[in-house]
Amino acid sequence: MSTRRSNGEGTYWKVEKEDRYRAQYYDRNGKRRTLSAKTAKEIQKKLREALSKRDNHTLENQPSLSGTVTETLYGFLESKKDKLAVRTLERYTLDVERYLIPEIGHIKLVSLTPEIIEVAYSNIKNKHGDGGLSDNSMAHVHSTLRGALKRAVRLKKLSVNPLDAVDAPKRKRVEAEPLTEDEVAQIIEVAKKKPTMWYLMWRIHLFTGFRQGEILGLMWEDIDLDKGTIFLHQQLQRQRGKGLVLKDLKSEAKSRTIYLDAPTLAILRIWKQEQSAYRLSLGNWGEWNFIFTNTKGKPMEPRKAADKWARLLVESGIPHVKLHAARHTFATLMLEKDVQTKVVTHYLGHTNASTTQNIYQHMNVQMLKNTADLIGEIAV
Repeated sequence: MSTRRSNGEGTYWKVEKEDRYRAQYYDRNGKRRTLSAKTAKEIQKKLREALSKRDNHTLENQPSLSGTVTETLYGFLESKKDKLAVRTLERYTLDVERYLIPEIGHIKLVSLTPEIIEVAYSNIKNKHGDGGLSDNSMAHVHSTLRGALKRAVRLKKLSVNPLDAVDAPKRKRVEAEPLTEDEVAQIIEVAKKKPTMWYLMWRIHLFTGFRQGEILGLMWEDIDLDKGTIFLHQQLQRQRGKGLVLKDLKSEAKSRTIYLDAPTLAILRIWKQEQSAYRLSLGNWGEWNFIFTNTKGKPMEPRKAADKWARLLVESGIPHVKLHAARHTFATLMLEKDVQTKVVTHYLGHTNASTTQNIYQHMNVQMLKNTADLIGEIAV
């Protein structure tokens, strides 16, 4: 939590991951400066002294942390604030504050070397998570540092990028194993015994391939019960510092209209009647018209839905997979049944069919058997 002072007097806060305090203020030229200290008392003293020197026109003789990697990293985040999606910026911020600053934040930018970065990567890898930080997370940390140092070179704060001499961590493609058709049938049998809203949610997850945020962002005005369609154009996200937020779909998850299967459409009609009756009995309902809500009519918390999914799998006797695996399952089953790739691409909201084929078309035993049968028919 930052402690703000009057205009021109700067601000200071504690960085929990470093167990240190930092302060920022602006010099007479409008340039932001950063200070660091171990205790709140010490950072307050440093800030007072720096502001006094600024006001007395002697600040230029006062050393600051303006040339550290920390400032370079925060400058990079600031430059991306209005250019990146909120969730993407949150991931960059996580890399900066949890991993990079604790290891190399205190180092002067001009003193940063490939050897220092390599040691930092080793420390980050080994300190975080059971068995160490994943390869993909390490690759993302590298990408964040690369962006910050490239910007520093562009702004002529560095003449040579030390990261050029560091091998980039290799990403590993992690494929979520899709559920089988029999496992889907097991889940549906158990889900039928659940309250209507939850049964409907699981059917939509398994039989449309929609993302969780897209499903939780659905409103009744997005449904045409006569035509049997759903119009997807927004998603519900939890964003740090903002809570649950509705966002328009990005270009890679383009707006689209999907036709529902008859059983799912029938359950949707039942749920609309049940929810309407519940709203009347409750009286105090949320201001939004969401299909999936909590008991007070507010947007559904993504974590709650994920927890419900985990319990559903336990009751169904199926090993745990993340809720996103329902999306993989839908795509794989449809492609197994020879549904045209461009149709599956439309359901998933991909920009092009190659994305669908590269990510979701898992080669499994059934696909190999189907191929063998086709070859056999040719050879008769």
